[in-house]
Amino acid sequence: MLKPRHWVILLLLSLLWGSSYLMIRIALEAWSPDQITGLRILLAAVVLLALALIPGGRYMMPRSLRPWAFFLAIALIGNCIPFYLISWGQQQVESGLAGILAAVTPLCVLLMAHFMLDDERITGLHLVAFLLGFAGVVVLMGPDSLAAVGGSAGRLVSQLAILAGAVCYALATVLARLMPGSHPVVTAVAVMVLAAIVVSPLTVPAAVLDVEYTPIQVAAISFLGVLCTGAASIMYFYLVNHTSARFVSLLNYLVPLWAVALGWLVFGEALTPNTLLALMLVISALVMTQLAMRK
Repeated sequence: MLKPRHWVILLLLSLLWGSSYLMIRIALEAWSPDQITGLRILLAAVVLLALALIPGGRYMMPRSLRPWAFFLAIALIGNCIPFYLISWGQQQVESGLAGILAAVTPLCVLLMAHFMLDDERITGLHLVAFLLGFAGVVVLMGPDSLAAVGGSAGRLVSQLAILAGAVCYALATVLARLMPGSHPVVTAVAVMVLAAIVVSPLTVPAAVLDVEYTPIQVAAISFLGVLCTGAASIMYFYLVNHTSARFVSLLNYLVPLWAVALGWLVFGEALTPNTLLALMLVISALVMTQLAMRK
């Protein structure tokens, strides 16, 4: 049963992840996609590890190998691979189309959860919710963005990279529901530390020593790592533990709304009448999901 706090955390998490597009846009002025991936994961790992090591804390790491196998899989599939793929793809794909491509994640979650999770079978209401939410993202980004699918070989590969990142996020969400239960902070710490071990040695040294960056760019990468990756991962694993994979996947409808709103506030990007229609469609999808969760 969904509770008000679940919706509040979902909205906060979507705000953080919606702002990540803006932070990536700023960070790309100084760092390459792989360097951004390494820096954000390392910053998140350092902050989360410091939180776990606070004297008197109650965050005990599991001693059996099975949870760590899940932690490693989620670190790779839910962080290292999609972070790089989406940052790389955004170099040739405008944010509108990127948002639409990423919005296929809920559909992937629906299909994967139906076959991999006994308590998350697809129903008609779930499909209606997906169609409403996806339609909201398309309306928000504009039909022209959807029409921009395809193009040159390089552009097509970039689009496929973003789609692959969306599939990775979906699989990671389902895997998080399958893994043995643990405190969200413990899961977040373990996943981020493992991800940092994998990517940081390959990307961080050059990002620190060979790149010239401004205070604004440092602030962007810090926000991206500490809040959009570190704090957000705790919220994410809390929702996975206490709700469902389908509910968590609703983030992919809310994140583009926040991204457009922040673009309007920070860069003065124009809002269109489609924004209100998109908001209504997304809210309808959320209502449908609430109804489906009650059955």
